Amino acid sequence: MSLLNRQHRVHLSIKDRYIRFVESGKKRKLLAYGQKSLPDGVVVEGQIKDRETLELIMEEMVGQWKLKGKKVSFCVPDSTVVVRKIQVTNEIPDHELKGYLYMELGQSIHLPFEDPILEAIPLGEATGNREVLLFASRETVLNEFTELLKGASLKPDIADLSVLSLYRMYYHLGLAKQDEHVLLVQIGLDALLLSVFNEHKPVFSRHYPLEFHQEHFELSKSRSGSDFYSWMGAQNELKSQSQDITMEIERFLSYYHFNLTKGNHSISKLVLSGDHPCMETFYTDIHTAIEVSVQPLLEPLFQTKKGRNIPPVYAECIGLALK
Repeated sequence: MSLLNRQHRVHLSIKDRYIRFVESGKKRKLLAYGQKSLPDGVVVEGQIKDRETLELIMEEMVGQWKLKGKKVSFCVPDSTVVVRKIQVTNEIPDHELKGYLYMELGQSIHLPFEDPILEAIPLGEATGNREVLLFASRETVLNEFTELLKGASLKPDIADLSVLSLYRMYYHLGLAKQDEHVLLVQIGLDALLLSVFNEHKPVFSRHYPLEFHQEHFELSKSRSGSDFYSWMGAQNELKSQSQDITMEIERFLSYYHFNLTKGNHSISKLVLSGDHPCMETFYTDIHTAIEVSVQPLLEPLFQTKKGRNIPPVYAECIGLALK
């Protein structure tokens, strides 16, 4: 491998339905991008269920786009991540914070999985207590994806969250304001992720599964060799799903205002992103129904070094490249 190629990095996102990547070079210049679809049942709710098939697809992807031997940053599956604020006593110093949180598992801290990796960021202090931002992800899932990438002749060295990567891109575009309470809305083929940021930090995140009906979609291949889905279902079925998503967002806005912030704060902006092929329909319905400013990230905002527009579905991968 040449010295020049050693500076190249791969930034990868693995969903239940897709693997996609962006490759970057010197000075974070974006060089290439691509995606492969995953058959039903290969990855389910962020967990590898058919390792053999996934390995074959990864190897095909690495060979097709000449990614062998390159360092990789990747997003941990959203469904295996918890982000929330918690309170701890001021008596716990920063260097003991993580150990304290591990001891509180099953006591004051309850997670939907038993093998968490924890990270914590101290926030503001109050009388007797202080707020801490807790990140938890499943260790077994992280290890499985790390081994998968190593087996495909890649060199994984950074794991991140898709919501942090998306916000990083949003911030890079100069759209973020410190005092806003912004809700990032990520709509996928089979999942909805809602995440709140304030003062450039995540506050809360919630993952919702969406029904996926294979017969409503058609799988095609672009001229560059990337797979993509198109909507083939009836318009009333799409309208029904769009209404369900809009109602879920409205419930979340109310929950954030009345429950999480005790009536003190409201969401001031929505940022809309995702890889569902009907994002424009979702944007129209959300924008019409909700009395909050909506910032769509649905147009190409970045180009490769050779001037090719990078589709907006690669937003999370671009955010990884900006890290």
